[in-house]
Amino acid sequence: MSPDPVTDSRKAFAVRSRGLPVVLLVLGVAVSSTWIVTAARGVGYGFDITDEGYYLLSYRWWSSNPLALTGIQYIYGPIFQLLHWDIEKLRIFRLVTVVLGHVFFGWSFMRWLRVRRPDAPKTKLWEYAGIAAILAAGGMTYSWLPLSPGYNDVILLGALTAVSCVLWSATAIEQDKKPPIWALTLAGVVISVMVLAKWSSIVVLALIVVAAIVVLSAQGSQAVARGIVWALAGATGTAVLVQLLVVSLTDAIPGILAVNRFIAGNSYTPATLVQMYWTTGMRLVEETVKQHFPLFIAAAVAVAVRGRNPVLRTATWLITAATLAWSIHQALDKGGLHGGSPNNGKFQVTLLAAVLVAIITTVVALITRQWTPGKENPRSWVILGLLLVLPFVQAFGTNTAIYTIGFNAFAAWAALMIAALTGIDKAPLVARTATALVTVCALVAVGSIAYGGQVLHPYRSPPRSALTTATKLKPLGGLELAPDTAAKYTALDELLKPYTTPSGRPIIALDKMAGIVLMLRARPFGEAWVAPKERERTAAGITEVCSTKEPWPGNRQPLLFFNRPVSQLEIDALRTCGLDFDVDYKLIAPPATTMNLQIYVPTAELARHTP
Repeated sequence: MSPDPVTDSRKAFAVRSRGLPVVLLVLGVAVSSTWIVTAARGVGYGFDITDEGYYLLSYRWWSSNPLALTGIQYIYGPIFQLLHWDIEKLRIFRLVTVVLGHVFFGWSFMRWLRVRRPDAPKTKLWEYAGIAAILAAGGMTYSWLPLSPGYNDVILLGALTAVSCVLWSATAIEQDKKPPIWALTLAGVVISVMVLAKWSSIVVLALIVVAAIVVLSAQGSQAVARGIVWALAGATGTAVLVQLLVVSLTDAIPGILAVNRFIAGNSYTPATLVQMYWTTGMRLVEETVKQHFPLFIAAAVAVAVRGRNPVLRTATWLITAATLAWSIHQALDKGGLHGGSPNNGKFQVTLLAAVLVAIITTVVALITRQWTPGKENPRSWVILGLLLVLPFVQAFGTNTAIYTIGFNAFAAWAALMIAALTGIDKAPLVARTATALVTVCALVAVGSIAYGGQVLHPYRSPPRSALTTATKLKPLGGLELAPDTAAKYTALDELLKPYTTPSGRPIIALDKMAGIVLMLRARPFGEAWVAPKERERTAAGITEVCSTKEPWPGNRQPLLFFNRPVSQLEIDALRTCGLDFDVDYKLIAPPATTMNLQIYVPTAELARHTP
């Protein structure tokens, strides 16, 4: 009997696939180590006075300034305080949570996948390889955002943790066991924390809850009810702990509602956001197809073409190899391996191409019946579908292109790629090899992107190599900055010490200069967030504070910083505090000597401190 080339290729791949977990484990550990070590070494470098400054300023005054769009300050504020307001330690805390969150998600996913892949190698190395690959994909959380934690971290890690709880429940059900109580309760805890951090998280939470109900329904309505009860217990317990140990909800909620009232009618509507997401998302897809369409075609052909014709098989191998090489060239040529905000819209193309290859391979394998029957059931398809949409859905609410935040959750797509790679064992060898190589290339790309986003193009900062001067400003704790920047901040601090000592002086800094308020040991007057496109919101916040019994302590009325012309809007808002801008304030020095900022101090104080 003549040998069967197709059967022989499957046997060959089965032998080689035993080495695939080793490759993924080594690569995953290498990529993970790259971005983790880079992040750990970078906690003492750079400082962004805009977005990062806003987060840190809101955390610094978390217990005394209730005006905020979300409750994120009640999550990280107490932690920041426990760390003695140390920015470096807070950055390390973020790194630890990112690592632990991705390891937990990877572990949960691989436990579940083991049940769905009973023919997988009978070694723990298989699970460890998947966990390492998913952790490596977590490097995308450091692709371009600030080093300090924000609400995007809470939503991402919360979503991954909630999905992990669903995976633990699904694994138990597959094994004819009851879902663990701790997983159901933890899901409720996560729901409470995510809603507190950002109200728009209800979108991703709704999808996760639906998936959980589908999974639990396999054991009947009683199992669903049991899950709901324990989740509610976790959510309620979290709310009680917040009330008792962190902040009274009767103080926190009115402040959040007030800010949401300020922006009503002026912010993006859900319909506007969806339209913007669709437009920018389609541009990304179009660019991805433009750069990598040969690889997509080859991926489909590699699965669909079967047979014993050696010429056809050889041609398929050559075409697949050539198109993969072309895609690698495109990624190198188009900036697809460089991280940092200047490269947003470029590096996402590279990773989306890898995900689309896995999707195309899976779809064609299903159509041609090369996906082994029984590998998936309706519940597992729901879980895989949830992972498919999770990156974009968890980013809902951002007022930028959704993919800029969505790719932070690349770990969910890495899990999908692993599921695809382990599910196409009936597909031709060339298809399985191509999918494995694309997965490997995607992880290498993550390492490069994360490194670039932290070292070469840090968030609104010069490259790390240019950050060589430690600041002497206590709130910054000796962070290394560019020499000229550090000198300017120090000079500004010396000039204003008579007005900012003791600490806690209110400052209105317009616009997007929360970090300067922080470094001067001052506090916000109104919201910590001040954006040029939301001047009405800022003015409303000032008016809100002015309506309180004691807008400022003693006679320390707010200092005024402007990086743009003073408008009538701010003048009118100050009047609600009984302040006449033209009479009660004077410019402290020419803007050319104060970082091109117009800095106004109370007229009476200026007279006292002027020789």
